[in-house]
Amino acid sequence: MRVLITGAAGQLAQALLSIVEVAANARLNTCNTSQRLLLDMLPEITESIAVDDSVKGFVKEQLDISCLESIQSAFDEFAPDVVINCAAYNAVDNAELEPVKAIAINEQGPKLLALACKARNLKLVHISTDFVFDGALSTAYTEQDLASPLSVYGQSKLNGERAIAEILGSDAMIIRTSWLYSCWGTNFVTTMQRLLATKERLAVIDDQTGSPTWCEALAVVIFKLIKQKSESEGSAASKIPATARRNDVASHLPNSAELYHYAAAESCTWFELTKQIKKQMYVIHSDNSASFTCELEPITSETWQSWHQARLATRPVQSALCAVKVNCQLMVSEHSMLVAPWQQQLQAMLQYQASLS
Repeated sequence: MRVLITGAAGQLAQALLSIVEVAANARLNTCNTSQRLLLDMLPEITESIAVDDSVKGFVKEQLDISCLESIQSAFDEFAPDVVINCAAYNAVDNAELEPVKAIAINEQGPKLLALACKARNLKLVHISTDFVFDGALSTAYTEQDLASPLSVYGQSKLNGERAIAEILGSDAMIIRTSWLYSCWGTNFVTTMQRLLATKERLAVIDDQTGSPTWCEALAVVIFKLIKQKSESEGSAASKIPATARRNDVASHLPNSAELYHYAAAESCTWFELTKQIKKQMYVIHSDNSASFTCELEPITSETWQSWHQARLATRPVQSALCAVKVNCQLMVSEHSMLVAPWQQQLQAMLQYQASLS
């Protein structure tokens, strides 16, 4: 199977590509120390990627999802069977100021990708967000809960989902996730690490709740879903007489995109997450005290807004996601890091990060 990844410069795409490399090295018994540690944390890596899978990432300069010609050119070059769309406009606040740009990438881009996939009978995996919800629910959101975005970013992501579902139906998988972080790129965890090491006092919002999620864990889930779908459709196709078999076997399935939520178990506020980052950094880097003297102050979103002249996007006060559906479908072990609480995933990421330095 040939898998093309858009947005290859982003943290999730980097995580996807890194576990492909780890899986290949594991089969050759050539893993370095960091890769062996990652395998210990996520042993599902080797079973989620087949020996003959070919995976390639394309950065924006190579594949601009807002340009159909660019998409078609990349598809001609690589000839994928599956496309994972990690490209997105994720600057939530800036989207309020430049909605046209956000819509071009989060709504029109996925639509163009879906049209190009439809024309070539390809599968599309699209990554979406917890910000499609308004936060009114007091419990973690499931796939059955009604989406009602509060921001330009959230609305553009929801519209992208809808365009994909309408065009591709069951040839598409939409995976919503929450509060992603990793060793790669800029995210809340790496930003807080930097600020904890350089600030004497740090104010962090304590009235927004979500599910912090490790990119490497999500990456494994994505590959496992792709492999499972490929194997199930291959099995279904083998039962169809050769004379009756069609290229679009998936058309026999219900005409709706497969929707999944994936996030670490349990939830917290940004302030609670920051406290945990500080605590775990102390355990991992106890020889460096600079990061542990910063005093943390919990504040409200309203207070944060009052400190900034630019209007911040309205965010859901509660956007935790329930991952029961996907974990059950993949038959994930109760002891797996994939179903672990966010504290455990965070600890794993920080340990992996330390092993890379």
